[in-house]
Amino acid sequence: MRERLSDIRAAGAELIAVDPHEDWASKALLKETGFTTDQLNYPLLADPSLTVSAAYGVAFQMRIHVEVSNRPATFVIDNEGVIRWEKRARIVSDRADADDVLRELKKLP
Repeated sequence: MRERLSDIRAAGAELIAVDPHEDWASKALLKETGFTTDQLNYPLLADPSLTVSAAYGVAFQMRIHVEVSNRPATFVIDNEGVIRWEKRARIVSDRADADDVLRELKKLP
């Protein structure tokens, strides 16, 4: 998604990532992949209490290695706060890509 951020914004949308870990753990994970939060160019919300994850129905739904974790998911939400499209992963690598999101954004009024 990060590579297509300009296309997402050109479609009138904003990208927001939610990570179910503490802020320090999110930053450490980014560092492992060679990034910092300053390089994301979009908000990264730490959700260690799983408030957002639970509200969207993805908290503790997938076994990853030895722990139960949140199910990866992508949502397109309109300006009124209505979920217009969602992709909930069946496995960790089963994630929406930017083309999926852009296709759905074009359908919004």
